Amino acid sequence: MKNISLGLNAVLVIAVAILYYMQFSGDTVVEEDAATDEVEVVDVEEPVDIEKIASNIGYIDVDSMQQEYKLYDELSNKLKAREKKYEKELNSKSTAFEKKVMEFQQKAPTMTQFEGQTRQKELAEEEQMLYKMRDDFAVKFQDEQIKLNEELQTKIKGYIKEYNADKKYDIIIGSSRLGNMVLYFDEGINLSKDIVEGLNEEYDKKKAEKNKK
Repeated sequence: MKNISLGLNAVLVIAVAILYYMQFSGDTVVEEDAATDEVEVVDVEEPVDIEKIASNIGYIDVDSMQQEYKLYDELSNKLKAREKKYEKELNSKSTAFEKKVMEFQQKAPTMTQFEGQTRQKELAEEEQMLYKMRDDFAVKFQDEQIKLNEELQTKIKGYIKEYNADKKYDIIIGSSRLGNMVLYFDEGINLSKDIVEGLNEEYDKKKAEKNKK
């Protein structure tokens, strides 16, 4: 009989993004001398307090904020717990299925052709159900990840808006290893309308000139 196998051990590995990556840091840096195989421990300098300067542009270190913001830890732990729940349930179903496959392989020589084909079809259908369960869990996990990320962003942006109630900053940029993002901007510096109007005027002018030809 055809050997049926299922590889579902590495499941729900979703990249993500900004909510679910953690930054690792240490107090020392280890350097290895290739010639002597000696290891030298170099102390990392303590961060120096930087004097704030007057500016209408501010920025936030998102990586640092995620490490220190208590709500971020809470939401991350919720996400990890949910992932473990899905993995545990899926692995349990997978183990039970693999046991059924082994039992089928052992009994196959004593089965009639009809019995063997029927059992093989049942196992194939159960295998497809497990794949569907895996995909469903992945979708659920992603939806929960997005929901928790939106909750986090809403809290952060809401507080930033209150923090900047005096309009001290026209724009506040979030700086991260993943890139920079605008967390707040004053509508007074929004150039969209002027730019679009200018582009449309240019478009209409060129179109009119083209139609004259």
